[in-house]
Amino acid sequence: MKKSKYIFLFAGGALLFVLFRSFGVESTIEQISRIGWPGFIIICSIYIFTNIFLAYGWRVLINYPVKKSHFYKFFLARVAGDATSSINALGSAAGEPLKAMYVKDILPMNIGLATVVLDRLIHIVSSVLMVLTGLFAGLFVFKSHLMQNVALFISLFLFFILILYLSFRFVKKHSDDILLNIIRKLPGKISNKILTEKNMEKISLVDDEIKYIFSSRNNLKHFYISLAMHYFGSIISCSLEIYLIVNYISPAAGISLTEGLFIYVFGFIATSALFFVPANVGTSEGSYSIALSILGHDPIIGLSVGIIRRFRTFVWSGIGAILLFYAGLIKKDKVLPDNKQ
Repeated sequence: MKKSKYIFLFAGGALLFVLFRSFGVESTIEQISRIGWPGFIIICSIYIFTNIFLAYGWRVLINYPVKKSHFYKFFLARVAGDATSSINALGSAAGEPLKAMYVKDILPMNIGLATVVLDRLIHIVSSVLMVLTGLFAGLFVFKSHLMQNVALFISLFLFFILILYLSFRFVKKHSDDILLNIIRKLPGKISNKILTEKNMEKISLVDDEIKYIFSSRNNLKHFYISLAMHYFGSIISCSLEIYLIVNYISPAAGISLTEGLFIYVFGFIATSALFFVPANVGTSEGSYSIALSILGHDPIIGLSVGIIRRFRTFVWSGIGAILLFYAGLIKKDKVLPDNKQ
């Protein structure tokens, strides 16, 4: 780890210490214990549906004959690859190639890599949509500032449409070699190491697969289906998760699903902006505390929500790590004929 990561980790840990010191360790533990094992199992189980949605969102982009019975492998690959994102927000980028490697016995690597690149692009677009949805929820949460919120929502919605339009223009203009163009825009030292004669052929194969998705309106439908899976799979399950956690540990708070949506999006924006803090230590807990305080609830609930969601992340990261370990040490590599160089 670089020194900067240690500094940011220390800063996040200090923030977490301040939160515990302000709200009290015993009070926080008491709230967390109210959820109980049955409640915690339910919270963890919700994430199964998130991964199913996201796995299908990836699967629908694949233009290759894969048996329907192999869908479970895409689900396992999603869980295994996303395990890296628990380290920090940038860790999810490292998990993308792992997903392609996990299913290389049923899917050629060039197709796998191309689809995970598209999947990551769709995830980014979905994230912007989630922010807009959070603002829309704010229209109902903060009725006293309705006109200001409406104006802000419309402005950001138009901005999103503009970004989406420019993104599609860029993809269509560079659809022949979009990945190659992106790599060329990286600093010279990095791009020169990547763009070797050996890698150029592999990059070209990935670009061909990306180009196929945007080659016709029918293929483009797969892009929109994948976007819907990312959007609904994440925003519904995460909002429901926060709604259940708050109502488990503090029934008196009695938040609505709309408020749960606002809390999730508020935390999502805060942790995305502070992505450089490893594992979002302190920042996620602090953001939930602020969101609940804004809604007029006890901010100590936010600290408990953040810790419980972190425990859920540990559980799924552990499952993902086991899957990665199993795939690397037990599963035999089967290279398809299309993969041969």
